[in-house]
Amino acid sequence: MCKDGVDYVELQTKLGTMQVDEGKIIHFPVGILGFSDNHRYIIVEQEGSAFSFLQSVDDPELSFVVIMPELVCCDYSVQLSDEDIDLLQIKSPEDGKVYGIVTIPENVAEMTVNLQAPVVINTKERIGAQFIIQGDKYHTKHNVIAEMHKNAYLLQKQSEAQEGAKIQESV
Repeated sequence: MCKDGVDYVELQTKLGTMQVDEGKIIHFPVGILGFSDNHRYIIVEQEGSAFSFLQSVDDPELSFVVIMPELVCCDYSVQLSDEDIDLLQIKSPEDGKVYGIVTIPENVAEMTVNLQAPVVINTKERIGAQFIIQGDKYHTKHNVIAEMHKNAYLLQKQSEAQEGAKIQESV
């Protein structure tokens, strides 16, 4: 379908009918872990929410709830190998956007985010991949609510410490 010179794909998803601008489709050369046959996705942002959806274009029934990891863990960082950077065709850090896949059980208070296997997207080239981070700093099940509370507490303490340093300087 073409509208105003832009090609669109119509999807019937769990989220409803969507008109997807083909220029916004993100290509995942190796798919998402466990879903290697699905290579095309879009990010569906939810206004006023920290959560978004990673919606498959290849299988409209497949979508993942995602969140930016730094909202859950303020010092979260991903170190990509040269091979990963080449796969994503990343030229500068600003080209990359990172998401964690969220699992929401029946009891929403127990929802978790996988920080050990983030989804990284080159927003300029529209290429994405999911990577497994080695080491024991991050896990597959970080409790979102507990981590957000911890994050807010640490940011508040950091802010108070900076205010205290400013007061010391002025004295």
